Amino acid sequence: MKVYVLIAMIFWSCTESTEHTKNDVRIVVSGILNADNHADIERVLSFYHDEAVLMPPGRDEIRGIANIRRNYEGIFASSVLNLAPEEEEITITDGFAVYKGRTKGQAVIKSDSTTRVINDKFLMILKKDNGSWKITTLIWN
Repeated sequence: MKVYVLIAMIFWSCTESTEHTKNDVRIVVSGILNADNHADIERVLSFYHDEAVLMPPGRDEIRGIANIRRNYEGIFASSVLNLAPEEEEITITDGFAVYKGRTKGQAVIKSDSTTRVINDKFLMILKKDNGSWKITTLIWN
């Protein structure tokens, strides 16, 4: 009987740990989108690893935090965002996480106030870095 209790405790501990880690990843995803919605570039950048890569549709990849900053400066100068995540799947491995989901909402173009509906699929790869989850790769379409 003691063996079954021990096995159950180990299983529960692993499940709880994985769920806690998934929640930490969810906090990053919701945090960066909240920062996007407020055009808070410093907060946005705080979620990225220094050597992160963005892979936007139809464009060359954007490498490194300085280039990522320039990308966001352009976005925030030209539009107002109202975005929310929709989770599809989170996979946790040793020191890495993959978040698959959708970004839903809208972007209002500042120059003419037109609204673009956003319903993008994305894949975010995160790495545990000094105790914090940081985005290393973000791919969307």
